[in-house]
Amino acid sequence: MTRHESNEERRRGVRIKKIQLVQISRFDEEGFHADLATGRTLNLSRGGMRLELGHSLPLRSLVNVSVALGDEILELTGKVIYLEVIDDERNAMGIAFTDLAPEVQRKLDQIVRAAAG
Repeated sequence: MTRHESNEERRRGVRIKKIQLVQISRFDEEGFHADLATGRTLNLSRGGMRLELGHSLPLRSLVNVSVALGDEILELTGKVIYLEVIDDERNAMGIAFTDLAPEVQRKLDQIVRAAAG
C-alpha cells in the first residue's frame, strides 16, 4: 500500500475468500504478550485480512498472525482496524498488515495472485 492509495483503491484489491485456520498473538501497549487465540480467515489480501474469532481483540491492538497458505506458514504482523459482532459466539475483525518483511510480502503477493487466477 502506498501513501497515495485511497481506502477505496485498497478495498478493490484481490481478496482470497478461502477459509484458513490462524493463530493470533496480541501484544499490549508495552509490547508484552497479552492474548493468544485461534480463528479463521474470512478473506485475505496483500494488505490485510478479515478474521473470525470466538472473542474480539481490542481495536488498534498489535497482532502477529500465523497462517498456513499453500505449503508455507506465513508470519504476518498487523493492527486490528475494525470489529464486527457476527452473532453471540463469533466476532469478525479486520487486520491491516504492518511492517511485513520484504520476503513475506513477496510470498503473500504470489499467493494472492495465484488464487486470483
